[in-house]
Amino acid sequence: MANLPHAFVILMTLAGIPNLTLFLRLLSGFNYGLFATMKYLAYQRRLLDAGAINQMLKEIYPKSGRERVDYHVNTFFWPKWMLSVIYFYIGAVAFIVISPLMESVIVYIISVARLGGVADAQFGYNKLYDIPYSFDHRNPAAYLLTYSLELLHAQFVVISNICGDIWLLCYTMQLCMHFNYLIRTLEHYQPDLENPSKDLEFIAGFSRKHQILLNIGSDINAVFGVQLLFILISTAATICCVGIYTLTQGVGRELLGYAAFLPCTVGQYYLICHYGQKLMSSSENIATAAYNHPWYNASTAYKKSVLVIITRAQKSLKLTAYGLSPISLGAFRMVMSESYRIFAVLKHAVFDKNI
Repeated sequence: MANLPHAFVILMTLAGIPNLTLFLRLLSGFNYGLFATMKYLAYQRRLLDAGAINQMLKEIYPKSGRERVDYHVNTFFWPKWMLSVIYFYIGAVAFIVISPLMESVIVYIISVARLGGVADAQFGYNKLYDIPYSFDHRNPAAYLLTYSLELLHAQFVVISNICGDIWLLCYTMQLCMHFNYLIRTLEHYQPDLENPSKDLEFIAGFSRKHQILLNIGSDINAVFGVQLLFILISTAATICCVGIYTLTQGVGRELLGYAAFLPCTVGQYYLICHYGQKLMSSSENIATAAYNHPWYNASTAYKKSVLVIITRAQKSLKLTAYGLSPISLGAFRMVMSESYRIFAVLKHAVFDKNI
């Protein structure tokens, strides 16, 4: 305790927490639960708006089998690697939550085998957090109650943390699908100076669809902007918490269990940044497709419409963390590097001075 930063000692004393390991685990759990709850409340507050986005996407979704082939619907369905990340996330949380019970059961079975009976064998009654209660939880009924509450809490936090993100990914993937369809359609269109009415009808329909997608993208930012900000902050906070744990506790079995959730958190943020990047690139490529197709063979009115589309597409559609930071692969690299810098500054300013 003497080598710990004074701030940690004061906080542990005020909270009545007996050791640093438990304090850091509770701090990390509090951070995760707090941001999960804030994300849930932010999404719940805009639930009706999210439903309106879902309705708009339903209206423009390709209806017939031929249309779905043209839109490459299967290409933009949930990829296996993305599902693997989500399943790993849920599985990792489930393992972390259930592991104390599994450890208690395994130790009890080994104890029974060694002692040759159940009379002298002791059940561990381990929990996720060794928090003292006003009652003794080391009996079957109390242990079942307390462990069930911890499981219920973990289930609520996980659902709150990922449900909004999954809807965001669904909306973003569909937008990418529609943008890519518009790009292919425009690239393959052959305007004809001798049939200007057909060209104007095509470009007017294209422009309407393009504007609808931009409006939907703006609505998605309005609904999920606060949630994206919480994701950014919570990811950085989790990385810093693991760094602090490493500095104070060193590398060992406890660290492996504590840091098991870090790849899940980073992977969750990477998923959103990956599709944020795809959305940005798809919206920008509308301008490239408009310029590359043979617009020079069309009428003056058609050329003016193409110019409007190019001008509109210059400002790419971006997911933003409440208007502060675009969500992209660049943002992912930034969060990783800035988290390390914060960790390095904290190490130098707080920990190195207490050695």
